[in-house]
Amino acid sequence: MARPSLLVVDDDSALVGVLTRALTEEGFDVVTARDGREGLTTFLAGSFDLVVLDVLMPELDGLEVCRRLRPVSKVPIVFLTSRADEVDRITGLETGADDYVAKPFSTRELVARIRAVLRRSAPGSEAPAPLGEVLQAGPLSIDTGRFSVTWKDAPATLTRSEFLVLVALVRHRGFVLSRERLIDLARGDDVVITERTIDTFIKRIRQKLHAIDPAFDAIETVVGVGYRLKAGA
Repeated sequence: MARPSLLVVDDDSALVGVLTRALTEEGFDVVTARDGREGLTTFLAGSFDLVVLDVLMPELDGLEVCRRLRPVSKVPIVFLTSRADEVDRITGLETGADDYVAKPFSTRELVARIRAVLRRSAPGSEAPAPLGEVLQAGPLSIDTGRFSVTWKDAPATLTRSEFLVLVALVRHRGFVLSRERLIDLARGDDVVITERTIDTFIKRIRQKLHAIDPAFDAIETVVGVGYRLKAGA
């Protein structure tokens, strides 16, 4: 079985050395980059299963690297940062990260989080629907086997969590789903999702579909309750 390939992007050379040794011992192939610009170039020139990305770096910071990667790749991204307050975590999630590890951290914690993210992103893992099922809601089409979403035949690139939230809304079209219910439907056994995170996922889904169709308004907010996909969508 092939070893998972990781790209570690961090300007702290001492930390990169520690992580490279630890991750290699845990069965990963590790490639490193010393700043955001080098990390972006290295990623685009190679093939990686996951990116470990520091937030605060010279040249390009981690958030900007993530913004540039998301239109071209769904590869899982785990952020490393010394800024651990909720606003920064939400910013990272809004940018497209899959997980967020605050410094200082143990290598065991990072390894556990990497493995959890890889499990969630593996083809067919915790699938939201049977392989190959196509869900249709008006001009919205979701192919769960291909992990694809289109609105009016134009493709939208969603992260796995955004995809699962949208699948839940389509499956319950016309019904209001509370944030708590969406958490249950969108998370895996090892995923931590909060009500605030659900709001972030909904915001990102809307933004991506608005980019295709500025008139998109199929997802309704029911104040004090949750969210609903319009029955006529």
